[in-house]
Amino acid sequence: MRAYLLIACVLPLLTASLPAAALDEDCGRVPAIPGREGDPFDSYLPTIDSALSLPKEGVFALRLRPVSDVIYPVLPERGSDGGYGGIVTLENIPAGRYRIVLSEEAWIDVVQEHVRLPLLSVRRVIDCPGTRQSVHVDVKGEPLTLQLGGATASKVKIAVLRIWPFEWKW
Repeated sequence: MRAYLLIACVLPLLTASLPAAALDEDCGRVPAIPGREGDPFDSYLPTIDSALSLPKEGVFALRLRPVSDVIYPVLPERGSDGGYGGIVTLENIPAGRYRIVLSEEAWIDVVQEHVRLPLLSVRRVIDCPGTRQSVHVDVKGEPLTLQLGGATASKVKIAVLRIWPFEWKW
């Protein structure tokens, strides 16, 4: 009887938060959990130049250059489409599934060991403040390179966030 009472009390609370969770996923945001903000771009972001490396995953801004000035380690599938582009390498990244969120519209290739990794999901949105696209990818525990291009802005905010081994699907 206590179990039924507990379910009756908790179920309305869980279902009431579903629309917000769906919005977070559509906007590329991570669900708010202790120690991690719901919107990765809400706080101060360090800005780095294209072709530099970072020690690990996280949230940062990348200064882009004209695509014609970028030397990509792996030839992009899209060819030369103009706009701005850049690369950044994350040196120490644990193996797992990651969500990569971009603040601007751009194409992205995720590369490990000179091989383009398959994107498990791609979400492009236009009605989310500060977020334009989100991709999921499985990575090994080795350096990870992000290649971007086709951006209209000269700077893009990027969040590389590890997703737990499972996600609740309601």
